[in-house]
Amino acid sequence: MAFGTLYGSGVDFTQVFVPPTPGDRNYGDQPAFALGTIMFGSSGTAFVYVLYGAGGATAANYGLFIDEAYTAVMAANAVGALGDRFGVAQNAAAQGNYGWAQIFGPTSLRVSASAAANVQLATTTTAGELDDAVGTGTKNIVGVVLTTANGGAAGSAPALLNWPVYGSTNA
Repeated sequence: MAFGTLYGSGVDFTQVFVPPTPGDRNYGDQPAFALGTIMFGSSGTAFVYVLYGAGGATAANYGLFIDEAYTAVMAANAVGALGDRFGVAQNAAAQGNYGWAQIFGPTSLRVSASAAANVQLATTTTAGELDDAVGTGTKNIVGVVLTTANGGAAGSAPALLNWPVYGSTNA
């Protein structure tokens, strides 16, 4: 597990901030970090603080599109705009929660069955899951590759993030 370094020492990148319900005075109503804050962790990793949009995040390792307002939604063929950042959720989160998305360094990434290593990855119809089956209607993610192929079932595989973005759509 990565942890914060430098001015972010002790940051838990798996922590999700759940805003309190109206009238709850026992907790602060603002997240601890500004949206878009980037922090560097151990093992050459970097994370950005996001607000989870529609659908939230199913679990850790699911892929996210992050827009210019730092709102994150699970990556899929039907969402995202050209140039959106791509990140990896660090924990499950509901819509309206805040948390960290990994945007650089070694990670685990949710991918489809039999996804190959060191090839172009693209979105699928399954939210948050990438695949090497680049085809009509899929969105290419530039700056992310699997470092080890995934086996016969959908799951998480070792990957490397290099400031990934949604780069193009396959016609």
